[in-house]
Amino acid sequence: MMFQVVWIVLCTASLVPIGIASLRGWTPRWVRGCSARVTRARGIAAFTLYAGSLTPAVLSLAGVPGDELVPLRITAGPLLILAATILVLWASVTERRDTSR
Repeated sequence: MMFQVVWIVLCTASLVPIGIASLRGWTPRWVRGCSARVTRARGIAAFTLYAGSLTPAVLSLAGVPGDELVPLRITAGPLLILAATILVLWASVTERRDTSR
């Protein structure tokens, strides 16, 4: 139980501020200049990654037995993480394609 609580706190402390900052259009200095569309896509991806990383921990804390909701426990987290990765890759590729023209 302690691991799930620590996981939720760490994910919240790291992904929520990044998502909010990206949705507001802020990027760190070490990230090369990119369009607002890519920055917003990264913010959406951060919140998608946040939801995917919290799914197993929340289900464990809610007391959902391992046999019930197995498809949700197994697929929801990895699918959301995959969706976040695809979103960031898609936004980056379209940004590079647009700037190369």
